[in-house]
Amino acid sequence: MSMELSLSVHALISGHRDPRFQAWRDRLRASWNPRTALLFDLYTPSAIPEFLAVRRDPGATESATAGAPEAPLRDHLRSVGGVRQLSAFARGVAAGDRRARKLLGNVTADYQTRAIDPYRRQIETIVTTEHGRRRRATEPDQVLGTLHPAISWRRPVLTLPLVGGCRHDLRLDGRGLLLQPCVFGARRPVIARFEDPEQQPVLLYPARINGPLLAEAEPTPSRTLTALLGQTRAAALEAVAGHGPCSTKDLAAHLGISTASASEHATVLADSGLTTKDRTGRSVTHRCTPLGRALLAGHLPALAPAAEGVSV
Repeated sequence: MSMELSLSVHALISGHRDPRFQAWRDRLRASWNPRTALLFDLYTPSAIPEFLAVRRDPGATESATAGAPEAPLRDHLRSVGGVRQLSAFARGVAAGDRRARKLLGNVTADYQTRAIDPYRRQIETIVTTEHGRRRRATEPDQVLGTLHPAISWRRPVLTLPLVGGCRHDLRLDGRGLLLQPCVFGARRPVIARFEDPEQQPVLLYPARINGPLLAEAEPTPSRTLTALLGQTRAAALEAVAGHGPCSTKDLAAHLGISTASASEHATVLADSGLTTKDRTGRSVTHRCTPLGRALLAGHLPALAPAAEGVSV
């Protein structure tokens, strides 16, 4: 999901008018936060930041992005600086300025809530469907040949198109190749992490989208619920309701927090009657209760009338 966020910002910068994203653009424009434009300073036509994190909880997104590892962040902004002059904000981020990093995290989290979270389930469904489609093809040439007509694979060299009509020969040399379908990706495949011989290259390719990208109709935790439970715990309840039954490890992955922290939040939710915990051996599965779903929907189930006293 982090790459989807980064690619979606790139789609805004490039100005491509794909009709499938028109409703997404219109909704984003209606709630536009001017500070979001700061993210544009981190891009060039061919350089996309990979350090913008996405977590289930926007608060965790803010912390993870602000605390991104120094080396890849500096390397990326050095490449941006080779194309154009860095803005004051980008220079502060590259220098590790605390305020600039905090602002980066805050802007990324805010953008996530507007551009990614309302579409998260549809994006996940599209990507999962695409993965399933590729699994049915067993031979490398068969898989790669369906991504783009200009891609070819002759062991151990992958040949693919680049910007400007050029072609690039990439020797995998046993590193493998990760295929990642993307909703917001360009209409042609893009190769990432291929310059470092120690890293596995990632081939980002456009997933099939059959219709427009639309915001979810299902409710998300309200401000009242967030105030009641806390941001992370409300997000945990929403994750269990939307992706459950799920394990504690899965819950931690959805929220972008440690397994221990996820276990603590899940225990509080279970003790409050909002979720249940089913234990099988050392594994625990979490499920949302009717009360938990009612709270997410913004209402409480009707209570049974109290029994009246009867005289005998």
